[in-house]
Amino acid sequence: MNKEFEIRSADVQAENKKLIGYVVKWNSPSELLWGEFSERFAPNAFAESLASGSDIRALFEHDPSKLLGRTKANTLKLEEDKIGLRFELTPPDTTLGRDLLVSVERGDISGMSFGFLVKSEQWDFDVTPCQRTIKNAELVEITVTSIPAYPESNIQIAKRSMEQAKIKQKPTALLHRWAELAGL
Repeated sequence: MNKEFEIRSADVQAENKKLIGYVVKWNSPSELLWGEFSERFAPNAFAESLASGSDIRALFEHDPSKLLGRTKANTLKLEEDKIGLRFELTPPDTTLGRDLLVSVERGDISGMSFGFLVKSEQWDFDVTPCQRTIKNAELVEITVTSIPAYPESNIQIAKRSMEQAKIKQKPTALLHRWAELAGL
């Protein structure tokens, strides 16, 4: 896939040889990204993506050669509920799958991450730090990871989006400021 996508993280738990948890919880603010903004996902941000029937894969450490499950094989189940985007993953009965379950049960691995493409977003520059809300996104993959992080290379995509949103807002902001000064 040649598209640049963004990656975010969450937690994972092992239950009955399955991994379950939330890929993302709605309206939960992220950590401060690049020291400039925080981000949250609006409820049902992935509804369109999930309804499309795309084959979403579950990976280990974002490595496509370490496939853990996929929606088309029904080894990965994804659903949106009132809390967020929930997943249930049945890892394969392979060395990787068995080792992963042991590592999660021991607490050595507790992170989830996901890759996505933004389709619709909203920026609020009137708060500090500014706030990005993802309204609609295409889910590309989910991944089990030992180091859930916001990789700098992928955050640059969000930062470019923020700069574009600021540029679009400037004419409107200037008009509002002139109206304020004019007493309108």
